[in-house]
Order: sequence, then C-alpha cells, then structure tokens
Amino acid sequence: MMKARSSLLMLCLCGQLMSACGQTTRPSQTEAQQAADKQAHKVVQVDWRAQLAATQKQLEREPSSGFLHGQAAVAYDALGDFESFDREIQTAMRLDPGNSMPCYMGYAVYKRKHLTDKQRSVLDAALKIDPANPFGHYEKAGMLEDAKERQSALKEYETVQGLLQRVKSDPKNFQNNGWRYVDARGNSYDVTLEESRVANDIARVRAAMQNQK
Repeated sequence: MMKARSSLLMLCLCGQLMSACGQTTRPSQTEAQQAADKQAHKVVQVDWRAQLAATQKQLEREPSSGFLHGQAAVAYDALGDFESFDREIQTAMRLDPGNSMPCYMGYAVYKRKHLTDKQRSVLDAALKIDPANPFGHYEKAGMLEDAKERQSALKEYETVQGLLQRVKSDPKNFQNNGWRYVDARGNSYDVTLEESRVANDIARVRAAMQNQK
C-alpha cells in the first residue's frame, strides 16, 4: 500500500514539476520541446476526493507522517484548495526536513501561483538538502535570469552542466530514452530537457552579458 501511495505522489509530483517548467518558455526552447513538455504534463486521472479521504484516515493513525501530509497537499492542490495545500506542504517539509521532494512540490505550486518569495524560499531549501540535483539548479538559474541577475544565472547554468555530466557518466541513469537524476531518498527527476537546453541557455546569457558592456 505504501509503495502504491508513493508511486502516486511521485507521478503527481513529476506532473507538477513539468507543468511548472512549462510556465516560462525560454528562447532556447524549440516547438518540438514545447510539444514534448505538453505531452509530459498528462497525469493519470485520479479521484482526488476519495484519495484525500483515504489520506485523512491514514493521518488519524499517523499524524507525524511527512509523506502523508505531502500526499494530502497533492490532493488539495488538485482540488483547487490552495490554503489547505499550503498548510499541508509546509507541515510535510517540517516533519521530513531531509527530503527535498515536498520542497519541490511546494515550488511547483508557488511558481504556478506566481508567489515568487515562497517559490525562491522552498527552492533554496531543496538545494540545501540536495545540492547535486540538476533540476533545482536549472530552475534557480531561470529565476535569476528572469530577475536580470545574469552573472549569477550563468553560474547556475554552468553548475547544471557539470551536474548533468555526472549524471551522464553512469549509463544506468539513461532510462526510457531519457536521463534521470535520483537523489539519496530515491526521488527520481527527468533531466533530459535540462540537458538538451543548458548549452543554449549558457550561450544566451553570455551574449546578453556581452551586449551590456
């Protein structure tokens, strides 16, 4: 049962993260990549009210479970209840401070809601927990570039490039025609698009910096 719930949360997390990435289309993103993003956004249909009710019953028995609070947050977000989502995801982060997944779940929703301060806060928290995640650094680079902090953005994009090389150094990370980064907690992130874009991102930021001189 726990495995099934974990798989569901991971699937929904991946959908949220891909959707969040799609909110900002950078110049390096081709139409084909946009189409791939759109396809990746599709998540299996879930009866979220039933899922929430089941999770709430579990929480009555395990009120200190960060995982279950994260699962409740996913359901509340799917049902459009942001206030409850915010409460539950913050609780999940507090109860499981060594797990970056609730941080990224919060990041995806805060990004969609354009809550920049919260977005930046949870992203920084995620990277503090797991500084080797290329996805997190790529998202941070995008935030910095949007804020016109190009020197810092360039540094982050270059960090992404180095971390992706580490991922690609192990052939076992190539799964289902894409590159995957797996953190110490077993959370898996598809970093194929970051790998395909980052060289163009670096070139774009360097050109922008050159034009400023």
